[in-house]
Amino acid sequence: MNHNVSKNRVFPLRLEKTYYHQGFFNITRGFDHLVRSDDGPISLRLGVSRFIEGYVNRRANRNSTARVMGGAPLRNWFQQNYPMGATVPVTFDGPNLLIIG
Repeated sequence: MNHNVSKNRVFPLRLEKTYYHQGFFNITRGFDHLVRSDDGPISLRLGVSRFIEGYVNRRANRNSTARVMGGAPLRNWFQQNYPMGATVPVTFDGPNLLIIG
């Protein structure tokens, strides 16, 4: 059994400076199995009802874990809804949909 794999489907995302200002975040190894296994598009639901298209990049991190790219729409949403350093819940609703907030 891999003890590094989380059974929880909610990832506590801490909004570090880079994430907060650039509109992306990395998925830690324990949650990585819950995201699509290759590069490609992903839907991001921000809060209750706003959807944006994001992208999973598996080449950005040396260990091939997912980087979720949301660009300016995600950055702006983070900044409008949370202070830098806040912890935001990210719920995995299948490999191609993340619910943020």
